[in-house]
Amino acid sequence: MSDQTISVLTAGHLETLATLYVEHLVLRPRFSKGSRWARRVLSGPGHEAWLLGWLPGQGTELHDHGGLDRPAAAAVAVVSGRLSEYTVRAGPFPTLERTELTPGRAAMVDDRTVHAVRNDSDAPAVSLHVYAPGLDAMRTYLFDETGLSPSRIKRAGEDW
Repeated sequence: MSDQTISVLTAGHLETLATLYVEHLVLRPRFSKGSRWARRVLSGPGHEAWLLGWLPGQGTELHDHGGLDRPAAAAVAVVSGRLSEYTVRAGPFPTLERTELTPGRAAMVDDRTVHAVRNDSDAPAVSLHVYAPGLDAMRTYLFDETGLSPSRIKRAGEDW
């Protein structure tokens, strides 16, 4: 698949794919007390989908989707429950912007966004994430009043 095909898929179809996959989801999520549960459930030309189960209080570190080598855009669709997305907004004084994610619509994450997702509610949540291209690494970050600092690289299949 060419880079141009992936760009078209990223720009126009990730949100639609996430919504379609949620509507036809047959796999039941699991939950783990140690950390969020994640399983790759689908893959297709230029994309893949992951199902995640979140207990209250579980979340990700601040991360991007692959960094500079092979960044991936994503669509996040909440299947059940509520999640919070915290997105880093650049500027002279970087900030975190919170968005509540609920069932019924997919949220887009471009291929350069640094964000975290967390279940801040008191009930379990389930979400489906579609990445284009498929996700093979995430860089995690530390965030303070001086901005972002790279922390580590997590590889698919090894660290999540």
